[in-house]
Amino acid sequence: APTGDVFEVKTGSSPQSATFIFGNEDHTLGNALRYILMERPETDFCGYSVPHPYEPKMNVRLQTVNNSVATTVLHRGLIDLELTADALDVAFDNALQRFDLKKST
Repeated sequence: APTGDVFEVKTGSSPQSATFIFGNEDHTLGNALRYILMERPETDFCGYSVPHPYEPKMNVRLQTVNNSVATTVLHRGLIDLELTADALDVAFDNALQRFDLKKST
């Protein structure tokens, strides 16, 4: 059963830490987002969990360094992830076109 909340933020003890709860998401987004966030220099720690396969949500815990705000770093990470997915989509389409051309000749 889908969760009513699509996105929720549980703030930590400071603006540099928070847990983000994504409804109707699982390891597919979790692992990719964790990787992207860990690549950002503002990230001190990032981990994710899917509490249970029958519970349609994913938790992302993010802690940042210095004065970086966790919600801002998450937003930038989501933009980075979108750009990465777009680049992969273009690369895949180009490879598929090359394959189809090679196959037809």
